[in-house]
Amino acid sequence: MPRRVQKRRSTEVRRRQIADAARTVAVKYGSEHITVRRIAKETGISEGALYRHFKSKRDILALMLDRIEEDLVADIEKGSATGGTPLQILESSLRNHVSAIQQRRGVSFQVIAEVISFGDKRLSRRASQALDEYAGRIQDILEDSLKSGETNTDLDPEKAAALIVAALQGLVSRWALSDYGFDLEQEYESVWRLLRDSITRHR
Repeated sequence: MPRRVQKRRSTEVRRRQIADAARTVAVKYGSEHITVRRIAKETGISEGALYRHFKSKRDILALMLDRIEEDLVADIEKGSATGGTPLQILESSLRNHVSAIQQRRGVSFQVIAEVISFGDKRLSRRASQALDEYAGRIQDILEDSLKSGETNTDLDPEKAAALIVAALQGLVSRWALSDYGFDLEQEYESVWRLLRDSITRHR
């Protein structure tokens, strides 16, 4: 393997390790504690070595947003692989996402909240793009459900997708504010039933 390619792959691996360490810090201490010092300690490298891969906290948050979008899309794709009707696929996708959120202590929404408080316009746009991509995938499934006659004929897939994302984000925020004091997956089931019943076409 050429040395340049090997070096690039090594750098990519290290950047992913640092992003994973930043996620661990967010889960353990909260997103406001994502600092170079804590991440370096979690990764087991010096702050100087970390700065060779990232110039600032902003760069670390940007990579974390990339990973968040990958995770969100992966949850949808995993649900799609199960098959079934469009609404069954959506239900499976959202359940995968909520399960992952519970395991990761809502780190995705924590990071997005940190980005908002960080006040960087480029980061905010990147966070918005990640959420838009996720909502767009949900919208695609809802459009399929509309075509199949599974949902109400007056359903607006775009608005319904936005409502689902907002409901999920609100649920996760309430869970985090309660210091994770209730079962997120169980609470999600109640919210999903309400959303599903409101869009399902009753023959």
